[in-house]
Amino acid sequence: MSGSKLIEKSEMGKHSARVKPGMALIIGLVGMVIGGLITFNQVASHKPAQMQTVGETAVIALPDVGLSYLSRIDTGARVTSLHVVDYEISGEPLQEGERKSEHIGRNIRFVTVNEYNQSASYETKVLDVSSVRNAQGTEDRYVVELALEWQGVTKKVKVNLRDRSAMSYKLLIGRNWLDGDFVVDVSQSEGVIQ
Repeated sequence: MSGSKLIEKSEMGKHSARVKPGMALIIGLVGMVIGGLITFNQVASHKPAQMQTVGETAVIALPDVGLSYLSRIDTGARVTSLHVVDYEISGEPLQEGERKSEHIGRNIRFVTVNEYNQSASYETKVLDVSSVRNAQGTEDRYVVELALEWQGVTKKVKVNLRDRSAMSYKLLIGRNWLDGDFVVDVSQSEGVIQ
């Protein structure tokens, strides 16, 4: 190898220095950034807090909406999905041939119903439209940001809106809510919908 120098073990002792444990973490992260293994954003978003364990179902509150749901925790779902029975987009209604993505940035007022048949209406902005593949095919869904609360932890996440009338669980929790804060233990449950 040209330009590289092999350091003998005896020489290494001459150049070694003690590093405090906190500095070792920083040096390691900087090395990983320089080496391209992780990005600076991943370092900046690192959360040292301990993760909580959630079961296969959990009672999740939507404080802004004013309802709680017995929710299915689904590690196979990328994004959280909320049952919506009706919605209205501000401005012009969707015209034939017009794509839902043309409504990004507009207000959406929707009605949601939980498993106890309690309903609430809520208005917010359409952040995005996602194309979701499922057993019925592919469908476009409006995406909004909502606060979800469980056992004192509140997180704002993207939630897609869908008619989940045929589904037992009206709120499906995806990985975007779990990410960085929760691990799933399927032996735990806060209830089952029959």
